[in-house]
Amino acid sequence: MSAELKATQIDTTWVLTISNPGAREPSADVFASAIEALDVAERDDETRAVVVTGLDALVSVMPSSRLARRDAIQDGHASAIASFAGLLDALRTFSKPVIATIERQAEGAGLALALACDLIVADEAAHAGLPRDAQGSLPDSGVSWFAARTLPKALANEMILTGAPIEAARLYAAGIVNKLAAHGEALQLAIDWASEIGRRAPNAFADAKRLLEQATDRDLQSQMTAEGEARIARLR
Repeated sequence: MSAELKATQIDTTWVLTISNPGAREPSADVFASAIEALDVAERDDETRAVVVTGLDALVSVMPSSRLARRDAIQDGHASAIASFAGLLDALRTFSKPVIATIERQAEGAGLALALACDLIVADEAAHAGLPRDAQGSLPDSGVSWFAARTLPKALANEMILTGAPIEAARLYAAGIVNKLAAHGEALQLAIDWASEIGRRAPNAFADAKRLLEQATDRDLQSQMTAEGEARIARLR
């Protein structure tokens, strides 16, 4: 069975499910479909939030080492990086709430995708980290970039340098996972939360997300000015 992206609308929330049964190869078509779905959701006033699930279907954007020639691997890797990076950027710049679910595991590319979303709901029995067969080797799929920016240093070091999987409970305690769900209930909890958050004024969410993204590049007074300008703009 080939990989595909399934999009389902539940009230004002779109659920994007990555289906990649039995496959570990990167799929540019799936990434492109996800970017297109986000673009449609961005422009649809009735869509208030997005939930992304099926992250266990993504492991790596590195083409299989079964490819015989090194230059073929390099060419395939460059193409996969471009398509997957486009999806990660689309998630990071999406103006509406995006909630990722980790239902079994988020390894490699699946973890990078989860960390690119605004919020994460994880099954209490789930884990995250590098692909299991990559323990002790190098990360890919942007995992090290996100780990360095979102995880506490000690936890990032443990994940990247040892390859050891990190349990969802530890990620929750570290503030990386926002909500822990009872086993088997992560997706429903994420959908319910998306509906709740989606009732907030959409422009307010977009402005708040933009302010958070820009805060690290500003001094305190500049950030306070930007906050005030955003509030004033909403009065017009």
